[in-house]
Amino acid sequence: MNHLAALVAGLLLAASDHPLHWWWLQFVAFVPFWWSLWRQRAAGRRTWPLGLCFAAAYVSMTLLAVGLALPIVVAAVAMLGQWALVAALAGRHLDRGAIAGPLAAAAMLTLVEIAIWHAVPMFGTAQCFVRPLSAAPWLVAFVAYTGVGGVVFAVTAVQALLVSALRGPSRGLPGAAIALLLGVVGTLDAVRWSRPPGPVQRLGVFGWGETSPQSPDGSGFVERAAARAAKEGCALLVTPETALWVGERDRARTFFGGVAAQHGLPLALGVWHAPTDDNRIWFFDGNGDLAGEYRKTHLVPWLEDYAAGDGTLALVPFAGERLGGMICQDDNFTDVARGYGRAGVPLVAVPTNDWPAIRHVHFENSVFRAIENGYAVARAASAGISALVSARGEVLCALDHVGHAVVGSDPTAAPVLAADAHSDAATLLVANVRLGDGVPTVYARFGDTPMLLLGATLVLFSLRRRRAPA
Repeated sequence: MNHLAALVAGLLLAASDHPLHWWWLQFVAFVPFWWSLWRQRAAGRRTWPLGLCFAAAYVSMTLLAVGLALPIVVAAVAMLGQWALVAALAGRHLDRGAIAGPLAAAAMLTLVEIAIWHAVPMFGTAQCFVRPLSAAPWLVAFVAYTGVGGVVFAVTAVQALLVSALRGPSRGLPGAAIALLLGVVGTLDAVRWSRPPGPVQRLGVFGWGETSPQSPDGSGFVERAAARAAKEGCALLVTPETALWVGERDRARTFFGGVAAQHGLPLALGVWHAPTDDNRIWFFDGNGDLAGEYRKTHLVPWLEDYAAGDGTLALVPFAGERLGGMICQDDNFTDVARGYGRAGVPLVAVPTNDWPAIRHVHFENSVFRAIENGYAVARAASAGISALVSARGEVLCALDHVGHAVVGSDPTAAPVLAADAHSDAATLLVANVRLGDGVPTVYARFGDTPMLLLGATLVLFSLRRRRAPA
């Protein structure tokens, strides 16, 4: 019965993710998981097999949705070990008090989760089960203080306390702890959500599906996209990752600088820089000058084999503020993203080149970077989802270039979707975007350190409490 409950929990968690995307199931999926661990522990049996059952159900459904590329398979295998470890360690805390035990169990789960992002860095926080909750940015606004680890803890702690209330004689104490925890989260959400945003800028991102619209040298689509973006009143145009091949650096700089100057339009162009064999963003200002460059730092293991960047930020003057940039896999991790947050950048351009199976997963995770660090995101994708996202994580305009479906649109942002006249596959997205206020968030400053300290404190308190009767 306990193994069946763990399987059900894994299936519920899988249903919260794509393709069903019933994200609200996150708030009930762990009830049968904690219940099964509690019963298994009470019966004196090992708890780690329940973690394997839970992970097998969750991972198998996930693999059906995202495929079997080698990095994905490695991440899936790591998840099997991760949840077996969670069940073994967290299960030992559940019976250590009506409140301290469940909180310590959720803390242990959170510590393991954060450790996995770094120990098995296939896709960073995109591997995290709470990723679908970026669909409700108002609900997870508190990640500006805690990061994604705070969501992991809140979601699992509330359900562990609920199981404690259902099983234990003193139901009032866990109930009061749930109310307090939800009150803290709700207060942080309200404070962050009500914070005055930064200025509005009209931005454009140009993307396409699996067929590129470019001429052999890439010049054609840039000219067309820039002309249309300028006509729509854009203050910036972003193109997908490696949308342009640069062989002769000076010649390319002159040409693309000329396009920017012709329209008085700053550009963030995704380029493959052949002279140095690397993946870059070229930032041109409205005068046509190359104002900055950023090199992709995080490469997808086994799928990308070229020179990686060293994490040096690109801080480019833009509309009286500064503009930053990341490329694709970079926004699955928090290091570069937090660097821009600490620098007070109000807007980050993100060229990306996805593969269709993971496009929804990658996009959901990228929204968390905006919420955590308080900056807007202009995301231009090929074979994925292009989007304009506010500094609060609101998806103002988004288009799935593969599914040919609008996946987000806010009428108050005056969004425009303009198809490229020379290619059915390409579309320019334009919207009015509220930028960040330029003030670094708590998470940008301190990262996961607060959650690591909280988790360690709760675990140590639980261990100390266990020894007290002796």
